[in-house]
Amino acid sequence: MKKIALVGVVALVVMSLTGIIAFRTISAKEELARGGRLVKPGEVSPKAAKSLQQKKDAIKNAEADHKSGTRSVELSESELESYLLFSLKDEIPAQVDSADVQLGHDTVALDTQITFASNATGNPVTDALVGGTHNLFVKGKFVAQKSRGKFDLQEVRVDGIPVPNVLIQALLKKYVTPKYPEVDLNEPFDMPWGIEELRVEPGKAIVFY
Repeated sequence: MKKIALVGVVALVVMSLTGIIAFRTISAKEELARGGRLVKPGEVSPKAAKSLQQKKDAIKNAEADHKSGTRSVELSESELESYLLFSLKDEIPAQVDSADVQLGHDTVALDTQITFASNATGNPVTDALVGGTHNLFVKGKFVAQKSRGKFDLQEVRVDGIPVPNVLIQALLKKYVTPKYPEVDLNEPFDMPWGIEELRVEPGKAIVFY
């Protein structure tokens, strides 16, 4: 599950870079058009992140001792938010200031605020464009059945500005593929640790393993 989350976070960070580089030079920074909720007070915590970690460990440890698909566990939005903010913070090349995970019928959305350091990419021109704090909204359809998962990107906004999918794909190819060749938003992928199915429903994700 960490691998899936890391792949998703890497893609999200690149998406934010894409949008900022493409649109910051032609538009002033705007507030999110949708008025996102961001972090929900009282629900996001290190304890919630630990809860998700324990569930992940249980799935991983059970891979060899039972028939695939016979057990299930629920993951909440607050657990996913907490895992992103606390457990994955060292894996993300930017500071995630807030995160709002929104689960619907087969859809996953992330409404977040990210702060990039002044030397985030090592390229002075790029760093001048992406440095600072930005709002990022990403939404897509996620389906996982028969041990295979597929994510279809539906919408990306940076600082309220829509980002074309073709530009995202170009940035993924340039910045992510050389380091993470397994990342391909266009292709299905194998679910890890004997996960048979993952159902995304309003407010929760159910993992069958």
